[in-house]
Amino acid sequence: MMELHHIEAVIFDMDGLMLDTERISLACWQQAAEAHGYRLDPAIGIGMVGLNSRDSARWIRETLGDDFPVDRINDTSRKLYLEAFERGIPTKPGLFELLDWLDDAGLPKAVATSTRRSFAEKKLGQVGILQRFQHTVCGDEVTQGKPAPEIFLRAAQGLGIDAAACLVLEDSDPGVRGALAAGMRVIQVPDIRPPHDEVRAFGHPIMASLDAVLAALKQSCG
Repeated sequence: MMELHHIEAVIFDMDGLMLDTERISLACWQQAAEAHGYRLDPAIGIGMVGLNSRDSARWIRETLGDDFPVDRINDTSRKLYLEAFERGIPTKPGLFELLDWLDDAGLPKAVATSTRRSFAEKKLGQVGILQRFQHTVCGDEVTQGKPAPEIFLRAAQGLGIDAAACLVLEDSDPGVRGALAAGMRVIQVPDIRPPHDEVRAFGHPIMASLDAVLAALKQSCG
């Protein structure tokens, strides 16, 4: 287990880590593809997990070809997704307990999400946690998305904390790669896509839930 007692800030991913939205997003994308006449392998959608919209579109074109109408399908998927999360956004178990503990410990928090700011702020606000973070960096605000380290370095800079003193909580492999490239410690809490063997080989902690993360922090920092 990594040493956690020298952590000065925690940087959170959003979808799949705090918000249980990845399944909703993939279901909407699959439904949108079918509405345009395509029945796709679910693995196609899972390949977009952790990527921002620009990199997701690039990956789809590389996988399915330049003629695939990714922009039209994304527009339809976005409408379905907005309708879905207006009905409520589920959060991951242990989220609020972890946020409360970090507040009590006086540790600042940031969000580093591949989601564009207009969506991210709306979702974080809807579940009542937007104001609980001192800084937020979104996918449409960086030149290079995950797995590049840029989004994490900018989150640390926004908090005024050295990268090496930050702990990143991530569900996706691209997020883990980006956090490690930024020189940060990372705990992975996988969601719908298990870590690839190459990512497991990094040796970072992989935990089943945010409850487990909280228990580890309490044990290390208590």
